[in-house]
Amino acid sequence: MLNKKDLIEIIADQQGVTKKEAGHIIDAFTSGVKKVMKDNQSVNLVGFGKFESVYKEERTQVLGFSGETVTVPAHYAHKAKLSTNIAK
Repeated sequence: MLNKKDLIEIIADQQGVTKKEAGHIIDAFTSGVKKVMKDNQSVNLVGFGKFESVYKEERTQVLGFSGETVTVPAHYAHKAKLSTNIAK
């Protein structure tokens, strides 16, 4: 599994930039996606993947271990889905 440092090295090699500049690119990308998700918007990068905020209505749920019924408040759920052609 690659970590952020490994990804920075790959981008630096591919783009012919320093590791510091590649680090700034990665940080800008992640902070941009975080900002959009925090605003409950979605990001669709064709050929890469989709980062999505989905609104979920309030609902009741039964806890399996106790049988107690609880109310789950309305909220946004965040999802990430890779593009199907990313591995090609």
